[in-house]
Amino acid sequence: MSVIKRTPLGEVRRSLQVAAAVGLPWWWGLRAGETSVGLAGQLAFAGALPVLGFACGLDTLSLLDGDVVTAGESLRSVEGYLLASRTPARTRLCPLDAYALTDPERVRRWWLDRLTRVCTELNRIRDAT
Repeated sequence: MSVIKRTPLGEVRRSLQVAAAVGLPWWWGLRAGETSVGLAGQLAFAGALPVLGFACGLDTLSLLDGDVVTAGESLRSVEGYLLASRTPARTRLCPLDAYALTDPERVRRWWLDRLTRVCTELNRIRDAT
């Protein structure tokens, strides 16, 4: 089984091309923590697929403290479903300031922790081959 992540591929069309080229059963996932803006793109991808045979794990907005769109346009799941809108969500003015990390030490630790995890995984892969 293959995993396709639409966000790094950048657009729905490119994601569909990759999905068609894989030639294997695949599951479609996303990075944890997509805002409603990102989730809207994920839903567009899901709607463009000829077959969607697996649950896709899109309910990650609940992992965030807030969203960058108005509350009424937020893509929160209802009974396990995300309801797509026909119009783009409107972002709030300057919402990111409320979520900015202001502690430089915390930012540094986050990046160092991430780098350590990546190095550990690369070493594990190298040692396994």
